[in-house]
Amino acid sequence: MGFNYAKEKRQFDLEWNRLQKEYSDAGMSPSSIDAMRIFDWEMFLSRRTYENHTQALPDTYLSGEVEGQQSALFKKFSSLTTAFDEGDFSGRYAWISSIGDTNLSTKLGKLSVQDLELLTLFAFEGFSQAEIARKWGCTQQSVSWRLKKIKKFFK
Repeated sequence: MGFNYAKEKRQFDLEWNRLQKEYSDAGMSPSSIDAMRIFDWEMFLSRRTYENHTQALPDTYLSGEVEGQQSALFKKFSSLTTAFDEGDFSGRYAWISSIGDTNLSTKLGKLSVQDLELLTLFAFEGFSQAEIARKWGCTQQSVSWRLKKIKKFFK
């Protein structure tokens, strides 16, 4: 969802009218109140800029994708996508051998079976962290921690 400037500005002004009265009643000097308002205004503009210039990666389909349904982001940046035939793989983790970067495939080969299963569920089968946690009978935080540990291993 995009940033609605008029609505957000109206909410900012209403909130600041309330805060200005509250700060004034608490005995703050007008210059201190103005400095806080300027800081909040700059944060407001920064958030607006961020929200206007970012977008989430769209959902994609691993199979059965119809031409024309692909996201404009994936059309523009074709390097974000990859294509492979799932029938070419013999075994659950055979996708590792299809990776062209030998350094990356070597590091993937050093991961535990549980870490490979997590990557397979998350990256290839599209499960969310919460869904993996329910499947494994653990918390979403432990799945998130494990993914961070894997990322750290690759850096």
